Amino acid sequence: MKHTFYQRAVGFFIGCLFLMPAAYSALSLDRTRVIFNDEEQSATVMLMNQNAENPFLAQSWLTDDRHNKVTTPLMVLPPLQRIEAKGYSLIRLVKTEQISQLPTDRESLFYLNVREIPPKTDKPNVLQIAIQSEIKVFFRPRGVKPAKDEIWQEKLIVRKTGNTFQVENPTPYYITVSGILKQPKATRANPASLLKGNAFMVAPRSTLSVEVNDGTVDRFYLYYVNDYGGHLELPFTCAQNQCQPAIRK
Repeated sequence: MKHTFYQRAVGFFIGCLFLMPAAYSALSLDRTRVIFNDEEQSATVMLMNQNAENPFLAQSWLTDDRHNKVTTPLMVLPPLQRIEAKGYSLIRLVKTEQISQLPTDRESLFYLNVREIPPKTDKPNVLQIAIQSEIKVFFRPRGVKPAKDEIWQEKLIVRKTGNTFQVENPTPYYITVSGILKQPKATRANPASLLKGNAFMVAPRSTLSVEVNDGTVDRFYLYYVNDYGGHLELPFTCAQNQCQPAIRK
């Protein structure tokens, strides 16, 4: 009897969740990634409150590439701030003395986390949800500054092993791949995806294995994310088991 009551209670709770409206994020960032160049003393991100009626608190912090919270060698200012309705503010990322401990021959990865804290409500039976956003922060040392108009993603090498792609990144930059398609997006409304999983990121001077639906293809179209958050196309052609970008001139 108790077991039946428990099942009904859980079912009622889950049903209520489905009836709830989708959570709406009031705070938004003005970009999806931050490039922090070593020659700069700080990097800024704009934070906007889309809510027209209520102020929100914004709690901000940094995590490292393993998602551990850090306050060095970069820190966030301010860690907590109030943003008025339809207002905006800035988050500053600043270097600390420990910045010299980061590698000088490659990028370092961090994550900027922002949690919005809604104002307290006096309405009964209201469930408030603190929504959290996360974007990548790439610290780029002086020694790896790219040349003007350089497209380092064109240096990617893909090796086919069965239904696995070994994606090699020989560059000092992180490379984010948002998709791999059999046909370019421009030719079809919904081109077939080769990836079994989601988007992925390859660390500097490393190789990552990704599963694909068809390892026999002799060409494909890889989409990467550039410094400005744009998704750009890079066609690849394969000779036997090795694939490289078909550079357009």
